[in-house]
Amino acid sequence: MDKKTILSIVKFIPVISVVISYLLILGPFHSDFARGVSGVTVILAFLGFVFFFIGRSLAKEDKLIKILGILDILSTLAIIALYALAVISIAL
Repeated sequence: MDKKTILSIVKFIPVISVVISYLLILGPFHSDFARGVSGVTVILAFLGFVFFFIGRSLAKEDKLIKILGILDILSTLAIIALYALAVISIAL
């Protein structure tokens, strides 16, 4: 495997994590296992900006890496929005 393929696979982690975390948090899954998995996926999705900077430094000119970098930033913003909604709903 070359550097581009490995980097593309690694940059999908935050994108997949945000989808899984939203499904586990907002879905009907209320077991201890689901809470543990959602905690891990939320952390991985929040760290999307780290994956963005790693991808930016390793593959600057690749178009796929740039698109995945945008999705990494959006995954971080999605988790921040989730926590903002939680804080607002608790304050009401």
